[in-house]
Amino acid sequence: MTEALLTTGDAEGDHHNENIAKLVRMAGQIADFFKAYPEEEAATSIATHINQFWTGRMRGDFLAAFAARPENLPPLLRRALPRIRPGRGG
Repeated sequence: MTEALLTTGDAEGDHHNENIAKLVRMAGQIADFFKAYPEEEAATSIATHINQFWTGRMRGDFLAAFAARPENLPPLLRRALPRIRPGRGG
């Protein structure tokens, strides 16, 4: 879904892009789990799960990658995005 948008061509950029793609897959799996919930509850639950179980760096990378282009995320993840706490380090 977003891998093509993140391509830079250098080794460090490739590693970063792979990391972001992995975070998107993980967030998508969380969103899939909660998709049967009412939409508002699902968005809150997705953000709560990410806030509890992802490191600050993971959250920060995820937020930085999609802050300017949240439309690249599925709808439930877009709804959860403002509820995800920014990272304060690893």
